[in-house]
Amino acid sequence: MPTSVTITGSGTPMLAAGRAGPGAMIRHDATTIQVDAGRATALRLTEAGVGLNDLDALLITHHHSDHLLGVPDLALTRWTSNGPVPYAGLPIHCPLGPAVDYLEAMFDQLAPDIQSRRGVSNYPDDPHPTVHPFEPPAPDSGVAPVATYGEVVIEAATVDHGDLAPAVGYRFTTPDGVIVVSGDTRVCAAVEQLARGADILVHEAFVGELLVRRGLSAARLANLGHHHADAAEVGAMAARLEVPALVITHLVPSPGSPEEAARFRDEVRAGGYDGDLTIAEDLHTAMIPVPAGQ
Repeated sequence: MPTSVTITGSGTPMLAAGRAGPGAMIRHDATTIQVDAGRATALRLTEAGVGLNDLDALLITHHHSDHLLGVPDLALTRWTSNGPVPYAGLPIHCPLGPAVDYLEAMFDQLAPDIQSRRGVSNYPDDPHPTVHPFEPPAPDSGVAPVATYGEVVIEAATVDHGDLAPAVGYRFTTPDGVIVVSGDTRVCAAVEQLARGADILVHEAFVGELLVRRGLSAARLANLGHHHADAAEVGAMAARLEVPALVITHLVPSPGSPEEAARFRDEVRAGGYDGDLTIAEDLHTAMIPVPAGQ
């Protein structure tokens, strides 16, 4: 199977019909890795034909709730669907910080449920994941290794998500090429370094004009710009890097019509990007092209 990325959730903290919480799935041959798990991630994976026990690992970009709300559902459903046989906990990689505390405590309130299933259905173990914290690179210090699964080499860089730290983006290198998932970030030098030479860049974006139409104040829009990426600036960065394919996700605001989706496309193009551009919907899949004859 060629290396691909599937958007399992293109949404934001605000509910929008048809858009699950933020997430992306990387696949290469038999290796499947999920980045973030917002609301309804387990459902989106099922719709994509991926069994939860097929996941090799979950990566977390940062500890905002919209990127984490689906983790307990994913991990617990993976456990219950495994049946009363020995269970390998889901490996989860995340930067050291509050995300670790969340992951280690996320089943505390579900202890009665877990105990009941173990007692009634003879489950031999518990659903707790295996958490692998890593030290995020210092800002603007470059890219650091995280893990390797099969032929997928994973690296991370610390990105600029305003006053929230730590926040990282991930780079996936396979024999086919490179996919980068930005996480939540402004356009910054760290993302440029992470995405240099990438075949596909998955990046978040907002369109200020649409937010103003929906009543966002100038002060709140300015604050948003300290934490997230303006769509035109993403386009300009992707043009500088000559990234062949750009996928825009975590759309702020979530488009409510084809016309609003077109505004995202127009803004990215206004930044100068003329490559393969997708304004993502849930379950959109982009593949690294395989050279003819391979």
